[in-house]
Amino acid sequence: MNVRHFSLVTLSLLCVTCHSLRVTARGIDTTTARRHLEFLASDDMRGRNTPSKELERSAAYIEEQFRSYGLKPLHGSYRKPYELLRSNLAPGASLRVRSNDVITTLAVKTDFIPFEQTGDGTIENAPVVFAGFGITATEYQYDDYAGIDVHDAVVLVMRGEPNTQDSAQGFAGKQYTRYSSVTEKTRNAIAHGAIGVLVVDAPRGDRKMFITGFSWPSLYPGIPPEAIPLTLPNTKTPRIPVIHVGERTIAALLGSSDSLRATVKLIDSLVRPLSMPLTARVSASVALTHEHITVDNVVGYLPGSSVPDEYVVMGAHYDHVGVGRPNADGDSIFNGADDNASGTTSILMCAEHFASMKNRPARGILFIAFSAEEKGLLGSKAYAADPSLPLDKCVAMINVDMIGRCENNKVSIGGAKKCPDLIRFNEEENAALASPYTLAYDIEQYFFRSDQASFAMKRIPVLFYFTGEHKDYHKVTDEIKLINFKDLVGLTHLISHTVLRATSVPRTQYVPAGFED
Repeated sequence: MNVRHFSLVTLSLLCVTCHSLRVTARGIDTTTARRHLEFLASDDMRGRNTPSKELERSAAYIEEQFRSYGLKPLHGSYRKPYELLRSNLAPGASLRVRSNDVITTLAVKTDFIPFEQTGDGTIENAPVVFAGFGITATEYQYDDYAGIDVHDAVVLVMRGEPNTQDSAQGFAGKQYTRYSSVTEKTRNAIAHGAIGVLVVDAPRGDRKMFITGFSWPSLYPGIPPEAIPLTLPNTKTPRIPVIHVGERTIAALLGSSDSLRATVKLIDSLVRPLSMPLTARVSASVALTHEHITVDNVVGYLPGSSVPDEYVVMGAHYDHVGVGRPNADGDSIFNGADDNASGTTSILMCAEHFASMKNRPARGILFIAFSAEEKGLLGSKAYAADPSLPLDKCVAMINVDMIGRCENNKVSIGGAKKCPDLIRFNEEENAALASPYTLAYDIEQYFFRSDQASFAMKRIPVLFYFTGEHKDYHKVTDEIKLINFKDLVGLTHLISHTVLRATSVPRTQYVPAGFED
């Protein structure tokens, strides 16, 4: 079928199916929404932590819904299992600095603590290079690694990013970009050939260089097992020691903290890297123990009617953060009604609706409920690395994360700069609603905090629906009684219209942003 003929046919189908969707919309109603939420966000689910038996019960519930709607399993199963590693710091971590023939032995917990991003490794007498904030951001014309060689060296980087009030410089100092994360700094250091990363709090004003690292049970007895970080096994990218250091380490490396304080002040004012090799050398050792854990994403497929080999992904994460310490009212369960039982409910309603349509979409729809989003998008990353269907046949990914607390008729949309076709579809479908929503493009700072990012990294057009953070975000008070069911259903109607558009027109385009694989 040629492109022009396909376009005319599918646009005709679009008119029929959109009309059917708006008139009937089976499965998209407040009764159905409440039924799903009352299961997923109940106290019995105990916050759906990854991993937990309650997460497994939630997965079983979603699987049963997919089966009852008539969605197809993939490769014989509605489950897409993947492996996680739970890593714990083993005793004996060490850090030594040699400068001018003076050796300073630092103490773990007092002078340094490895981050959860750390890998195993032993470093012997390696050179040290100061790499500023450890950032390479081509879109901001800023690169701390320009003009320096860190191959087989340990890099010293500061937390955060340049603090300037000039938003034209990119780093506005009010809302950090993705480059501020320790994970991104570590990835960038590895990409430049570093064998270790020392991270220090940027000393500004009277601020001290606190050492937090990660609260490892071997250092802090009483830390529960579920607090230990989870990671994906990764054979492609090496894991290197990543260590949070403080005043005493900086004094050993630089002579005193005053020189670093002066340097960060200059970087802030000039928004220009001041990276340089240091004369000191570092030896370090970090060892981890690993526990292998298997958890599931849940998948259900609705085949397309005329282009069966291409499909749209509709996704939402079904996990949350589990149970914590009781508050003043004795509540210890993070129910996660908005985050993200609301998004999971939305894709379940859409799955039921699309499966019941007389005229099926031209392309298929793959519904995915992701686990471990709260652990660092691990479920969606695992799926993108090992997909059930070829990713080059995926024409779009629509992600629904926290749409249960709509206020003032506003919904925030992510992906505006990267996916203009999907933005246009959503705007046109919103305008066609009897009561359109106010669309806001104000959440790009959240883009790498939800599962659509894992697909964007593969150059797949994405759209991200979100009704905003609130005072109950990641608190035990994120409960069903606060959900705005009317707009949860209304937004699900809008989302379903946009998904249908993505299944029925020529392939949408993705605008590269410079960070993709």
